[in-house]
Amino acid sequence: MKLLRWPRPPQDRFTALVRPHLRLMHRMAYRWTQDRAEAEDLVQDVLTRLFPRLDELEAVEKTGPWLMRVLYRRFVDLYRRNASSPIDDTAEPLADDDFFAERMQDQRDHVEQLILQRELNRALATIDAGWRDVILLHEVEGHSVLEVADILDISVGTVKSRLHRARKKLRSALESGTKTVPEPC
Repeated sequence: MKLLRWPRPPQDRFTALVRPHLRLMHRMAYRWTQDRAEAEDLVQDVLTRLFPRLDELEAVEKTGPWLMRVLYRRFVDLYRRNASSPIDDTAEPLADDDFFAERMQDQRDHVEQLILQRELNRALATIDAGWRDVILLHEVEGHSVLEVADILDISVGTVKSRLHRARKKLRSALESGTKTVPEPC
């Protein structure tokens, strides 16, 4: 006797497709928005817009880059909308020291990692946003040059050019900054 299988509910299908990419989506949304609440809102907005398009999502060959492209385009749309808005609701971001102080522990390795991360974030803040997006997607998140081009909707040559310039600028910014790690007490 053959058992009948009921089709999986849409919520389960959607979760199975999206869950492996949620952390990356949150990380990149935070990098772009520089605010945790805005990043969460951005990811939630994208997911709520994608759920009704589940069939289209299931037809996508490489879900990760496709989701990143959708997330990036939604971020750009919202950024442009907010930039043209007459309402100024800019909130003061958390200071780097406050952000990192919450996470510091007594272990020297952990402290060193946080200091290096802060130096890298400061160096990333000195480069152009287009270069920063390319280097974050390629070097930090591990996307290929073709995937980055697809996500940002730019040519492969532009990705390579921006990668080269961003690496050069980052190297210069990191060399000019202080790289000292305090000794443990």
